[in-house]
Amino acid sequence: MNFRRTAIVTSLATITLASCSSIEKEQPNGDFEYVELNQRQELTVPSNLETPDYSNTYNIPPADVAGPVGEDVRVVSPRQVHPVALGSRVLENEDEPRVYFDLVEGMPDTVANTVWKAAEQVLQRKGLTYTQTGENQWTTESLTIQDEYEVEGEDSSWFFGDDETTVSLQQSFRYVLTQAPESHGRTTALEVALDDVSQTVNGESVDMSELTQHNLAVDLVNKVVSQVNRVHQQSIQQIREAGVPISVGSNAKQQPAYIVELDFDDAWVLTGQALEQIGLAIDDLNREAGTYFVEYSEPDSGFLFIGGDDYDSLNIPEGEYEVRLVEFGDDTAITVWSNDEVVDQAWLESVKPAFEKALKVASQQ
Repeated sequence: MNFRRTAIVTSLATITLASCSSIEKEQPNGDFEYVELNQRQELTVPSNLETPDYSNTYNIPPADVAGPVGEDVRVVSPRQVHPVALGSRVLENEDEPRVYFDLVEGMPDTVANTVWKAAEQVLQRKGLTYTQTGENQWTTESLTIQDEYEVEGEDSSWFFGDDETTVSLQQSFRYVLTQAPESHGRTTALEVALDDVSQTVNGESVDMSELTQHNLAVDLVNKVVSQVNRVHQQSIQQIREAGVPISVGSNAKQQPAYIVELDFDDAWVLTGQALEQIGLAIDDLNREAGTYFVEYSEPDSGFLFIGGDDYDSLNIPEGEYEVRLVEFGDDTAITVWSNDEVVDQAWLESVKPAFEKALKVASQQ
């Protein structure tokens, strides 16, 4: 029996979905006469011969046929969850349509909120409304998908296809999305299942196989994973375009300081690059002490500055400075010292525009 699709029609009340990727109707080919075969009867021994001793060693036990056989079998492979988003993963030997997400740098919100917002966007693109049915669970409206395809009979050929049967398939179900965020807030899991499932073939009710339900759920999971990846990349791009948030404030000792919204490791690298760009030439550095030893001279002052005078005047006194970085909660505080004294707020405000611009450039490289 050969399979040939001729038309696809999808519908949901007022919603139309392109669902050919989630409904498989591939059927096995070949001769299914074996389904009708009966087991061979016991050997009939003529009365004038001796009946041999029988052994049960090679008896084939009766098959426990609980599902479709022969041409009713649907040849469909199980779909796999694709953890393509940064921080997403599946557990080894995971059978359920479930994916785990870890909090990664650049996410625009908590990991649980980021995943749910991505799921919302996917459902909205599909035109599906939903209601919250649990603390971390949402159920969509009933979705109905209709499809028609033709099956060619065994006696037809590719040229004289005169033995064709049109099959009409209709499937209805709801998506149930469940999140399981960890208490520490750095990990969440998303699982999709189907509810209120029904299926008809040529108007007759037929049970929808577990494999079909699994594949429909995996399709939605993979769309959410892809959207999480898209949302994350968009957030990173926005962060890069916005630059590094920096303000003039006070450190833990109430000294005038830059407060940079970066952890120490990132702030250390970017600050070193930014200092050179604005004319504060680095003479030495101490990573453990978090200190850059720099020297400043006005452009075109005649002072030999490696890299040339490709910077604007900062309107600060020429001379040597120490730029000290320390952790400040989740951020980094930067103080500037001259002659063993912390420079005042006016010094910081004068340098801030150039320093802020240079940090942005460094963060985008």
